[in-house]
Amino acid sequence: MSPKALRPGAKAAQQSEGSLDLRALQRTPGFMLRLAQLKFFEGFYEEFAALGLTPATYAIFVVIRDNPGVPPSSLAGVLRLRLPNLIKILNELESSGFIKRNRSKSDRRAIELVLTPKGAKLIQEGARLTEPYNEKMLAPLDEAEQRSLLELLNRMLRF
Repeated sequence: MSPKALRPGAKAAQQSEGSLDLRALQRTPGFMLRLAQLKFFEGFYEEFAALGLTPATYAIFVVIRDNPGVPPSSLAGVLRLRLPNLIKILNELESSGFIKRNRSKSDRRAIELVLTPKGAKLIQEGARLTEPYNEKMLAPLDEAEQRSLLELLNRMLRF
């Protein structure tokens, strides 16, 4: 016998992903949602790479576009980002000229986020790619299933 055959776990290492029994995990919503998220993120990086958008920056741009003047703390909360991590991203976006931080007129201590014209142009280009990307990623589902999936996810997350 070869040393490789004697090594513990060698048989398991030889099994391909397709031959593994994943039935228990396939009945685990969290696991399946995580795999779906990874699939969507991988596709996102391919489709949006030319624009330099990541899933996080895309979401940041969309929330700021749809909610001009949103405070960083609210943005962090809705996107489930730690505020220090968000601040790092915002610093990069501001130094690249995509967003601007303004002092609130009602509370001079508060900061409000707005898109610059450059940022608005970038998210407009990103938004143009969104529908074809979503259609591609959701192609295994018919239109009714796609609507149901979004309705169920929204109900679970209760925005």
